[in-house]
Amino acid sequence: MTIRLASVTDVREFVSLATTQPYSVLVADGDRFVNATSFMEMCTLDFTEPLQLRIAEENRENFRMAAEKFIAG
Repeated sequence: MTIRLASVTDVREFVSLATTQPYSVLVADGDRFVNATSFMEMCTLDFTEPLQLRIAEENRENFRMAAEKFIAG
């Protein structure tokens, strides 16, 4: 799943959303994955390109619905 975060507010909202999930949410900008529940780690990503989301298959649809505004394409 691909997401886009266009502002610091988007990052803050996405981190808040990831923090409320009972499962691991990881985000990558290429080969480097960071914990989506950490604002500091999220701020190290390159936001000029779409980001890749890594979530266990059984949780993807639930997270997709919750994060709809961030889903790219």
